[in-house]
Amino acid sequence: MSFIYYVLSFFLIINVIVFVHEYGHFQAARKMGVKVSTFSLGMGPELFGFEDKHGTRWIFSAFPIGGYVMMLGDGDASSMTEDKESLKGLSEEEKKQSFYAKSNWAKIWIAFCGPFFNYIYAFVIVVFLSLFYGLPNYEPVVSSVKQGSPAELSGIKVGDRILYVDDKKVEKFRDINLGIFCSDSAKVKFTLERDGVIQNIEVEPEIEEEKKPWGTTKKRKVVGIISGDPVYIKSGFSDSIKIAFKYCKDKTIEMCSVFSRLFSGKSSIDNFGGIVKMTKVAGDLSKSGNFVQLIMFTVMLSLNLGFINLFPLPVLDGGRIFICFVEEISGKKLNEKLQEYLMVGCMIFLIFLMLITTVNDILNLEAVSNFIFKR
Repeated sequence: MSFIYYVLSFFLIINVIVFVHEYGHFQAARKMGVKVSTFSLGMGPELFGFEDKHGTRWIFSAFPIGGYVMMLGDGDASSMTEDKESLKGLSEEEKKQSFYAKSNWAKIWIAFCGPFFNYIYAFVIVVFLSLFYGLPNYEPVVSSVKQGSPAELSGIKVGDRILYVDDKKVEKFRDINLGIFCSDSAKVKFTLERDGVIQNIEVEPEIEEEKKPWGTTKKRKVVGIISGDPVYIKSGFSDSIKIAFKYCKDKTIEMCSVFSRLFSGKSSIDNFGGIVKMTKVAGDLSKSGNFVQLIMFTVMLSLNLGFINLFPLPVLDGGRIFICFVEEISGKKLNEKLQEYLMVGCMIFLIFLMLITTVNDILNLEAVSNFIFKR
């Protein structure tokens, strides 16, 4: 029953985020005069659905993860290819309602609005929580120091407030972990406040290594400090607006930094989580009954989905935006066969990444890890 609870929690959360994303495409398409033929929650064959007065079929599909908006003339759910056969029997006026009859700028706007709505969702939810419930704030104060850890050996104590990590300002405890993760130095400089006195302490992080079955080693830098419980802070309307803008901006910068380190080889794909990890977090938060943190988890997922979908890869929205931009600048259409090859290559790449992150997640589960590595 616990497994089913975790899975249902994840599917509920992810489908909310996917709906927001696809609804962005849906609304933009309608505004641009494009007929939306299908709006699907889930992938695969249709389970049930209904048709609205505009001729859009709203469906729930067999596999309840992901979703898509199919527009008139689409050859696939990503709108990368054109279904010329379906357009043959239409009048010229009807053809004007197809996605491919629209200008490149209209196509760019339709593609962009999926990620844009993910950001709008995050912004609105943060404003709402800030106004009525208060946002969880993990202050950068050390509540516990692991015995024998690099932090204890370097002189960091319980109650220390961390102000900077390698001269980068710290506003919440997560910034400390991120600063340690992103540091390229052998020693990390902590600027902290203790009893009203500011001082600098250098800490050499301990490298925790975890062997993977395929021979790679996952490395993680730790110093041995732990945060306390969050403080929930309410704000007025204008402050909530500013907080929401800052939250979305900071998370975007953070994601840019993380992916930059991945692509530059300074970080490993092993540090990324997949479906299994998200399912565990969703289930844990649901079980805890912490409404605010559960909603903030959906905010984080929404921002991640919006950000990743802007990558200039075929199948993703960013790929469609990039192709439309190239076609607008060059004044000619990109070869259809080339687009198909790019789409297939991208699909294989994304499936490969999904498999790696899923395997990582499974191996990180305590029961599986104990069975494989501690027999």
